[in-house]
Amino acid sequence: MKLLKILIMFGILNLLTGCKKENNENNFQDDKFKVGQIWDYQNRTGEENSKITILKVEKYYGKEIVIHIYVNGLKIKNELRANGVSDDIGHLPMSKESLDKSVTKLISENNKLPDFKEGYENWKEAFDNKKGGIFTISVSETINFVEETMKSGKKSED
Repeated sequence: MKLLKILIMFGILNLLTGCKKENNENNFQDDKFKVGQIWDYQNRTGEENSKITILKVEKYYGKEIVIHIYVNGLKIKNELRANGVSDDIGHLPMSKESLDKSVTKLISENNKLPDFKEGYENWKEAFDNKKGGIFTISVSETINFVEETMKSGKKSED
């Protein structure tokens, strides 16, 4: 009976500390970037109407802030599309610093989010297995990287 009580207490303690860690990472509140915001950014030529939507804000290892974004209004060459162009990227994990240097103006807040669950979960699995990371270059440079990766047929590991 005493062993059972110890195991139950250990389980409750583990549950409580596990929840706390989950909340620290998944419900992190940043001072600038908030879920549902839409931003203008230093975009590529010909994509002046492109916008960034903040999908998720996380904090890892007690300090590294990752901002997950959706980018629309793009003109990425994509041979797999009937018209030869992709107009959005559903999920990009960015460092806060690189995103901060890329954005120019907050357009609106509390917007409905596009569905990014699959892209996020694929990234999270790779990240947790040390096979994926975050972009630390500008958003425009990241879009160029995605386009070049698509052209070369290589699979990005983010």
